[in-house]
Amino acid sequence: MFTSSQSYYQSVASVQAQADANNAKAKAVEAQAQVEVLRQDVDRLLMISEALWSFLKKEHGYTDDQLAEKVTEIDLRDGQLDGRTTQAPAAPCPQCGRVNAARRPRCIYCGTPLPVTLFAS
Repeated sequence: MFTSSQSYYQSVASVQAQADANNAKAKAVEAQAQVEVLRQDVDRLLMISEALWSFLKKEHGYTDDQLAEKVTEIDLRDGQLDGRTTQAPAAPCPQCGRVNAARRPRCIYCGTPLPVTLFAS
């Protein structure tokens, strides 16, 4: 009897392990699809950025060196030259004055719409 019980539990464990493996595989496939969408978004944004920079150079005479200087200036806003922008700081609600995360559309305390900031400053 002990052997058949042990065999049953091993069988159940094997089925569970297979189900876990299938679940992990499905999640990996979904993650790969999401990464591909993000790659396409980044490629599109790079192309748009390049087009905008081409316009600025042609129409206003800006140079690549000026762009590099501005990128460095923005990068150093948080005190680190690391190729990353700073997080938008938490901001007080204009109505109640309580601090909210910068990404919130409304105050979590009073419901007042919060000012929208496109970029961290």
